Amino acid sequence: MSSETIKIEFELPQELFFNSRNFTQTLIKAEALKRIAATFYADGSLSLGKASQLANASKQDFLDFLASHNIPINYDVQELEKDLSTIKEFIEHENSL
Repeated sequence: MSSETIKIEFELPQELFFNSRNFTQTLIKAEALKRIAATFYADGSLSLGKASQLANASKQDFLDFLASHNIPINYDVQELEKDLSTIKEFIEHENSL
């Protein structure tokens, strides 16, 4: 996996975030990354793993974020078949011990 990054900068009016709330630039950045990742995940542009990585979150924490924002999980037939195959292999391995 490549560790190369791109930098995207944008400006926000300070009064939108800093007058009435306890937002810091770090918190705004973290929330923005989660929301961007969720948007790309929801439209199918990113897998769960890649979206979690973009959001700087574990898969479970990102799933919790999705649930808290009523974003459905993308889980297609191919993913189900892959998961079932993995479970089958695990069971066969456990039974052979």
